[in-house]
Amino acid sequence: MAEAPDLAAELESAGVPVVEDGEENSLHTVDLQTPHNTAPTGPVLQFSDDAASPPPSANGEGGLEDRDPHSPVEGTRIETRQRSASKGTLLKEWGAHQIRVTKQLVSEKFGRGTRTVDPDLDKRIESLRETQRKYAQLMHLASQFHTQFVQVVETQKTLAEHFAFMSVRTPELHSEFQFNSDAQKQVSRNGETLLAAVNFFISNTQTVCTKTMEDTLQTVRVYENSRLAYDAYRNDLEELKKQANMSEKVAARLPVATGEFEVHKQVFEQLRHDLDIKLKLLDENKYKVTHKQLVLLLGAFAAYFSGNHTAVDSLLKELKAKLSQERQSQDPPAWLEELPSSRELHNQDQ
Repeated sequence: MAEAPDLAAELESAGVPVVEDGEENSLHTVDLQTPHNTAPTGPVLQFSDDAASPPPSANGEGGLEDRDPHSPVEGTRIETRQRSASKGTLLKEWGAHQIRVTKQLVSEKFGRGTRTVDPDLDKRIESLRETQRKYAQLMHLASQFHTQFVQVVETQKTLAEHFAFMSVRTPELHSEFQFNSDAQKQVSRNGETLLAAVNFFISNTQTVCTKTMEDTLQTVRVYENSRLAYDAYRNDLEELKKQANMSEKVAARLPVATGEFEVHKQVFEQLRHDLDIKLKLLDENKYKVTHKQLVLLLGAFAAYFSGNHTAVDSLLKELKAKLSQERQSQDPPAWLEELPSSRELHNQDQ
């Protein structure tokens, strides 16, 4: 400590203030900054908080804040990892489910697996499919009739125009051509009314066949998939119960298999109940709609033919009356009518 005064003197001569400690008589530097009026004589070392920060990690991210679980960045990382793990779990479960269902389907195709059968419901489902096929065939035939009858009506219109043209060009047959033209026009108008009725029938039949029935058949497909999954889990559970006494590992899987079976059983029973209600509602709706459409179509055909009969009969009577009047007021008979008959010629020869 004897050299302390000399060191203090040197520091004071260099312009650095020094404070003495009364207890230990040691020196403490209170300010290491260079005075404004004194130029630095050497390099100045600067220390900052960045020097104490950890180096960046290998992936380009570093710092204590990034490793903080409460920071937004670290929270996003954790959420992403959890989401990836959740997707992986779901994919694994989906794959196991598809393997079970495919195994059950193949077993049923080859007659080795057991399946749940509801005779009444299966019969109604098959009847629905057959009914849809019949309705589709009916709709196809009605569409063919509509297409062909459109051509008939167009031909009748063209024929009416040609009759009218011929009535003008042939004065001696004006009445005959004109009445035939009027008859074809009336029949074509009635035909257009019938076409509208047939088109309305096709539209409503298509709604019943392709929408109402198809919606119920979509529920049938979901029900059949549910039934297949239910049978797959039921058969697996039965196999596990048979092997439970042989292995503790298999016995430990029974609670999980039982829980999965109960879930699919509830889904299957709920879909079977929903399908039963849908089939009843479909039968009622199909009857009401089809009954109404058939009555309207029959009325349209009856009106078409009765209207045609009335119109043609009226025109025919009118034509006969007009021809009778024309015969009474017509010119002398033609030369062919004035020729003597063959009997008169024979008498003259005798």
